[in-house]
Amino acid sequence: MAMRQKQAVLNLALKHFEEFGLPLDIDFKTYTTIVGPREAIHAMSVKRSFKAWKYLLHAVNITLKQQAPKPQPKVVPAPEPMPELKPVTPKVPKPAPKAAVKPAIKPAVKKD
Repeated sequence: MAMRQKQAVLNLALKHFEEFGLPLDIDFKTYTTIVGPREAIHAMSVKRSFKAWKYLLHAVNITLKQQAPKPQPKVVPAPEPMPELKPVTPKVPKPAPKAAVKPAIKPAVKKD
C-alpha cells in the first residue's frame, strides 16, 4: 500500500487516541465503540495499511513517544573554587647543639 495511505491512517489513529484518551492496549472492537462506527478507522484500512490492529497500535506507541517532550537535563551549578592554600613544607628538625665539652680521650691500652 502507498505510504500516503499508511500515514493517513496513522494520523487519524493518533488524532483519535489523543482526542479520546485511549489506552495503547485497546482492542479494535472497544476502539470502534468508543470512537463511534462512523468516525473510527475502517477495519479494511487497517488491514491494507498495517496488516493487523496490533501493528497500528505499535506505530501509534512509537509516534507518541517521539512526539513527547524530552526531559531537560538538570543544570548542576559549578562548584565554588577552593581558596588558595599556602604550600605546607614539612619542618626539618634542627640539629642538636654541640656540646661545649670535648669528649675524653680513651687510652689505647686496655685495662683488665
